[in-house]
Amino acid sequence: MITIKDIIEWSKPHPLDGGKMTCIYNDEIKFSIVGGRSGLYGDFENDFEVAIIDKKTGDFVTKFFYPEADDAVIGYMKSEDVEKLVNQVLVKGFQVL
Repeated sequence: MITIKDIIEWSKPHPLDGGKMTCIYNDEIKFSIVGGRSGLYGDFENDFEVAIIDKKTGDFVTKFFYPEADDAVIGYMKSEDVEKLVNQVLVKGFQVL
């Protein structure tokens, strides 16, 4: 099981100074989990900005996995909800970029 602690430990600096990002993927989709600076929808400690992307097409497929989303990304997603979503979607194994 992937935890928020894992996501935070696996993070790398976001291209926007001051932010953090973690990309987790399997053969089909990629999770982009970001936050920690102004302009990103989360502080990368308690809440996060999450997007799910189809690896083959590069299209956002967030709404397919999280119909409650009203955009291509989920803003300010609480850590326990991020854990639940990541572990539900990445049932076929994963890698970290």
